[in-house]
Amino acid sequence: MVTEQALQDAILRHSIQILRLSAGEQAEVEKVLVELERELRQLLASTDLTAAGKRQLEALIVEAGKAIDTGYLRAAAATDTHTLAIIVAEKTQEMIQDVLPAVVRLPTPATLLQLGKDVLIDGAPSSAWWAKQGEDLTFRFAAQVRQGVVNGETQERIVARITGRWGEPGIMDVSRRNARALVHSSVMTAANRARLETFKKNSRLIKGVRWLATLDGHTCARCAALDGQAWNLDGEKLPGTKVLFQAPPIHWGDRCILSPIPKTFADIGLNIPEPADEGQRASSLGPVSGKTTFNDYFGRLSPAQQDQQFGPTRAQMFRDGKITVRDLVSGTGRELTLDQLRV
Repeated sequence: MVTEQALQDAILRHSIQILRLSAGEQAEVEKVLVELERELRQLLASTDLTAAGKRQLEALIVEAGKAIDTGYLRAAAATDTHTLAIIVAEKTQEMIQDVLPAVVRLPTPATLLQLGKDVLIDGAPSSAWWAKQGEDLTFRFAAQVRQGVVNGETQERIVARITGRWGEPGIMDVSRRNARALVHSSVMTAANRARLETFKKNSRLIKGVRWLATLDGHTCARCAALDGQAWNLDGEKLPGTKVLFQAPPIHWGDRCILSPIPKTFADIGLNIPEPADEGQRASSLGPVSGKTTFNDYFGRLSPAQQDQQFGPTRAQMFRDGKITVRDLVSGTGRELTLDQLRV
């Protein structure tokens, strides 16, 4: 019904703003890591690595570790997920209020604080991920410096191992990429959790949630298969759903969201006719029907596009009618292997 579609459209529009926010947060972290790279360059320049003894090298590595620790503390602080959770909850409240003429409640301040404080990503708090990334960089820095010295490389070549040169990436390039992924996952986790808690707070208006994947060529098989799956607010499967409940993001770089499924007007005590317009949904092919699933969308792509997205074997099985996109994952949401798909 259009009520759900109106909510879905609003949530999707806001999710684009969240992605833009993520890009801005990533840019701030990038500045921190650029400054850290400058500090590491200065440290490396302060020692003649080609003539340094073991004690000098170890002292250099210790100082580099301190700089890295400080830099990653600053990087972690650059993403304010607590404020983000509050904003997302308030915007979600407004979006529901615009569609359903009823009072919409916010999660308690304590709940929002917990949601945005040290968000849990892939089983570990974001602070632990930042610390791990810092530790990894310290380890790689020490390894690259020692290896360069052992190999008898020039000062310039050893520095290039850290910072890169002439199109050849250094370890700082990897660190920046990992940091961007962590910022994105932190932002998406806080936003999705804030929305879900707002839905739960308004269970008299919202009966469940529906998984929405992005309809484009960058969506993975797991997310594509989850598209359209729906659960009630207790995480129980709604009719037609085969996969156990899980909340996005389910992997690094995940762009999926949970959209609310409203109760009918009659269920919430409103004597208003139920609308029936299905609305539209955005995709890389342009606007499509609001009822379009990823399976429908995937079927409209060219064979070459299908092969590129999920691999030629899976894509051919889809074209032959042996599987649907939803068959690409198991009941727990884990991507299936080709052998499992053939069973």
